[in-house]
Amino acid sequence: MDLRQLKSIMKEFEDSTIHKLEISEKDFTVKLEKKANESSTMISQSNPPIEVVNQTQEITSETNNHVLVKAPLVGIFYDSPSPDSDPFITLNKTVKKGDVLFIVEAMKVMNEITSPVTGIVKKICVSNSTMVEYGQVVLEIEE
Repeated sequence: MDLRQLKSIMKEFEDSTIHKLEISEKDFTVKLEKKANESSTMISQSNPPIEVVNQTQEITSETNNHVLVKAPLVGIFYDSPSPDSDPFITLNKTVKKGDVLFIVEAMKVMNEITSPVTGIVKKICVSNSTMVEYGQVVLEIEE
């Protein structure tokens, strides 16, 4: 199942009156459940292969001396290299150009997103382990 199919299923589920849905395909399972006009998603895989890639293409824009770091692809946002590790960044932490800021996992590939500038992290707009869209603002860095 590719990401487009998954997004399509999630959209159809969101628009439907169905309250629970579970789809299993080989070692990939998607469970969707609505509670009081909300929907939650859980995706699980058994023994997925993981590859780490350094993401060089950055999506940024500037607003009032702040650089907005945006997600360069659709995937799951992770603030640390593993669940037991400290986050790459925290609020008011100084980062240098080229430092790893976060990871976006897409199709079992871990994409390390690096800082486009040297500055101070002023805002983190995304929670750990949540889905990010292409071009979504993930954090703000003050130069």
